[in-house]
Amino acid sequence: MRALGRPGCWGAGALLAMGTMGAGLALAALPTMQRAIVQVNQGGQAVLQLQSVPVLAPRQGEVLVQVFAAAINPADWKSRDSGSGAAPLIPGFDVAGRVAAVGAGVSTLKVGEAVFGVTGRGDVGGLNGAYAQYVVIPAGDLVAKPHNVTYAQAAGLGVATLAGVRIVDQAHVRRGERVLITGVAGGVGSAAAQAAIARGALVIGTASARHVAYLHRLGVSEVIDYTQGDWAQRARAAAPQIVLDTVGADTARAAFALVARGGTFVSVGTHDYTPERCAASGVICPAGGSVVGGPVPTAVLLRETAELAGAGKLTVHVDRIYPLAQAAAAQAFNRAGHTEGKVVLAIGVVAGSR
Repeated sequence: MRALGRPGCWGAGALLAMGTMGAGLALAALPTMQRAIVQVNQGGQAVLQLQSVPVLAPRQGEVLVQVFAAAINPADWKSRDSGSGAAPLIPGFDVAGRVAAVGAGVSTLKVGEAVFGVTGRGDVGGLNGAYAQYVVIPAGDLVAKPHNVTYAQAAGLGVATLAGVRIVDQAHVRRGERVLITGVAGGVGSAAAQAAIARGALVIGTASARHVAYLHRLGVSEVIDYTQGDWAQRARAAAPQIVLDTVGADTARAAFALVARGGTFVSVGTHDYTPERCAASGVICPAGGSVVGGPVPTAVLLRETAELAGAGKLTVHVDRIYPLAQAAAAQAFNRAGHTEGKVVLAIGVVAGSR
């Protein structure tokens, strides 16, 4: 493993001095070991265990981030349940923190800089996820944290927010268009709503009644309570030109049926609506719209998201914050399906600060 070669203390004060490490730069007194949530197998909450694991060293083009906050995504507990992915692994993709060290060739970020971004697990057996005190991330998957955003909020600007911004980009939302978003109170839906509103669109969304006040604060024009009667009939009356689905399954099928000929449909909840299938119905379905990820590079989405957040046009509502040791409870709350915004793990004492 690419472990660091020098022990040190955990306090923030020990991370102020700058020194060198290998071909890159690092904050002084970096530890060799860290606390992390390790998923030791597939299964229930008991497979998530707080353990001590090595701190990795960044290689060419990589950055070591001291994590202050990490966001929970449905993918975290879905992969735990389904058995996809090899264990042991450290779960999580969305992080916010400070640059602790940079590998050779990294010039876009500086040691000590506040950042947010997304991580994959790389080639280290999965032990490089967001539920940890340190994580190694390619420099292109990180961006400077806006000054007006807390670390907890910045952690919420990861996978789900990027997906919301991406589907608005893919749908080519324009000023004055009417956009229907299913599941608008969730992480993807709320980000898509704000990105569309920033472009001057009028947004209608489906959500339960408990989210109405929150969604109106975001600028959503009309909230349709999907728990009351035929939500699709009420949505049809709004005559949306663009439909963005974040739910999938039966909701996606009902949402697709609302799109008039010449309209646009994008879903992050299903693979079913290919451009070819949609063309038969006279509906535009951009390629790559059925999954998180796609033709828009992560680096581009990160910059766009940071600009929107920095301008106050995109905010993340942090529904609940859990300590790292309670990651299983955080996943359980997210899994219940009533999250308003994001669920976040506080890994550093400054998670709620800027």
